[in-house]
Amino acid sequence: MSIPDGMDGLRFACECISARRGGYSEPWAAIAKHKLLQDGTKEEILNLLAREPKTISQLAEALSLSPPSVYAHVNDMMKSELLRESIEWEKKHPSERYYELNFPAFRAEDCAEFKALCQEMAEQVVALFEKKRQQIESAFARTSFPSRGWELTDVTQCLYANMQRNARTLLEQRGLLRQREEHANGAEWVFWAEEPIADANE
Repeated sequence: MSIPDGMDGLRFACECISARRGGYSEPWAAIAKHKLLQDGTKEEILNLLAREPKTISQLAEALSLSPPSVYAHVNDMMKSELLRESIEWEKKHPSERYYELNFPAFRAEDCAEFKALCQEMAEQVVALFEKKRQQIESAFARTSFPSRGWELTDVTQCLYANMQRNARTLLEQRGLLRQREEHANGAEWVFWAEEPIADANE
């Protein structure tokens, strides 16, 4: 990834595909950009650790891999700060080293607690978007897009993304959202994972 000399570079839909610096998209985009989870085995390990901490031997058995192979993956994720040692579990089992996720993992029952509230807020955002539709159409008509053959629907995803980014910045400034943190490898991210809710695909 590179940007021509003398240019600031385009802002793409996600910074994970861009050489451009600057946090303007998802707070976890650096995970993809720095290839911290490019390996399918690493994702399997995260899934196995989502419910409770495990040892290298336990992970190796669950994955049908050799302990040295699993250790290499775990060591990589320890360095990138996706994993950490589980102090509480090691207190219970002092002869073994346990590993756990170093980011929040929402269990399905946790997600369910927030589902109705998130749906309500989403509907409020939709209502606001609909309320502003005439202003959006007027602003679009004053841009160069119509003369270049583009329609409003071609750019509304970008408008929504910019609204979301601006809202995130304001919420971070007001202390309602956690800001990205710089990790040991220099990448800045806030990360989380969610178990799917049973009816998510219905």
